[in-house]
Amino acid sequence: MTYVTLTTSKTIASIMPPGDINSNNLISTNDILTQEAVTTLLLQFESHRKSLRCLHCEKMGHFRRNGSTKTDPPMPIFRCYGCGKTFKARTMMFIVYLVSSPNNETSGVFHNTRPTQNSNTNDQAHDMQTLLDMIKRLSTELAAIRAEIANFRQQVTQLQEQAIQKSTNMNQSNHHEDDNHLSSKDFPALPSQTPPWHNPQRISQIKRSLAEHEQQRRLQRQEAAARLLQPPFENQGFQYVYLPIKARVPIDQIRTRLRKPYIANNRILDIHYPDRNVVALLVHNDYVNELRKQLERFKVTLKDDFGPCDPKVLRDPKYINLSPEERANFAFMHHSGRMARALIYIRASVKYAVARFFYSKGWISKTHLQETLPSSRKVFDQAADIFQSD
Repeated sequence: MTYVTLTTSKTIASIMPPGDINSNNLISTNDILTQEAVTTLLLQFESHRKSLRCLHCEKMGHFRRNGSTKTDPPMPIFRCYGCGKTFKARTMMFIVYLVSSPNNETSGVFHNTRPTQNSNTNDQAHDMQTLLDMIKRLSTELAAIRAEIANFRQQVTQLQEQAIQKSTNMNQSNHHEDDNHLSSKDFPALPSQTPPWHNPQRISQIKRSLAEHEQQRRLQRQEAAARLLQPPFENQGFQYVYLPIKARVPIDQIRTRLRKPYIANNRILDIHYPDRNVVALLVHNDYVNELRKQLERFKVTLKDDFGPCDPKVLRDPKYINLSPEERANFAFMHHSGRMARALIYIRASVKYAVARFFYSKGWISKTHLQETLPSSRKVFDQAADIFQSD
């Protein structure tokens, strides 16, 4: 903070009209200026506004227009938003004059500070010393804190290195223990994988397997063709064989698993789920005994007492409050729907015989039967295709 001395015999009172700050924070002056002076003042104010320094708070660049007086003509009022003081036109003209005329003989009065009394010198010196002491104390505390932070960082780095070293040692010891326990007997060397075409024995085995599979397919096609040329069996018709099952798996997976116990998939005409944990297989009557023997060989128990139209198969809670007759009707309706869907997927060579069988049992309507039976042209084409069907 600088202390100001007067450099001229003129005082502020020689530039500003005498007066002190009144109750509304406006410096009392002879406020009436000519219109030309007001225009010049406003232009200079806008030009030097950022350089104007308040006489009260010494803050620079905080002046704004703050309306006008109620005199005639009205004079502009200015306000410092740093301290809230307001100034009339003639006072602002003096402040602008100080900035716009730095070489004026009054410039030494107010340049960067406002006048202060010599009586305040000791207080200001005391404040300055207090600030210096505070700066020294804060600098010392900051240096101590920085030293502690550096020490903490060093400790964290050391702990991380120790943890990494400990983990590495444990992994190495585990590897050594595993190497001691493991032997070539536990993990023999992997055999070298060579392409099958480099092994004549492997090629012969693959060819033999393909030939056997093709022979089996050929026999199935021949049997299917021969059945068409045979007289009707005495045991005509079809029937569903019901088997227990643990889970509801896709139909293609069931066919894959039936193939493993050497059950002819081409003799299974339809597979569906009539109830929970029950699967139904539609076969011709002449294949039922062979199928039973093959299943009993693998200890599969058939569910001969299962009734697809039994009301007990209705598991939906919405049927609980129905009468026994209504439940029986709904069970039969669902069974008929399953039979209608089964006809969609049964191959054409036996579809029409199966449709007649379903109609004889009352499982499908006569309209559905007529829609399923083809025209004479379709019958001829499908009879010709049976010799190439599986």
